[in-house]
Amino acid sequence: MQNIIGTLASSFGIPPQVASAAVGGITQLFLKKSSPKTASGLLSAMPKEVTDQISDKDKQEITARQVNNINRYDLLIQLSRVTGIKDIDKLDDFADSVLDSIKKNAKINISDGLDEGELSQVIKDLSKDHLSQA
Repeated sequence: MQNIIGTLASSFGIPPQVASAAVGGITQLFLKKSSPKTASGLLSAMPKEVTDQISDKDKQEITARQVNNINRYDLLIQLSRVTGIKDIDKLDDFADSVLDSIKKNAKINISDGLDEGELSQVIKDLSKDHLSQA
């Protein structure tokens, strides 16, 4: 995970600690948008470096209820606050890079009750491509 954070930091010209905080923030929004069952499974499937950034209280909330009204705009606002990036195209690219990393690095195990279709749908809902189709 540190390699991914390092790559994101150098690609977008931000310090690694800021990239790490941004990944944590996006992950938290992503988990909130997932169903409680999927969020619970993803918390155990995702790299520890990412999930350790989420407080126990937030983890309990994430696994108790789904927040459906989170969208791409919320994601970009969160990213802008954390990273200080104001360029919308750069934020778009950063968000998609993080979402792709989540998809690639979450160890999806259907036997744990994780629904790969839901994971893909949440990523699609928060991706830049979803906006152009709406």
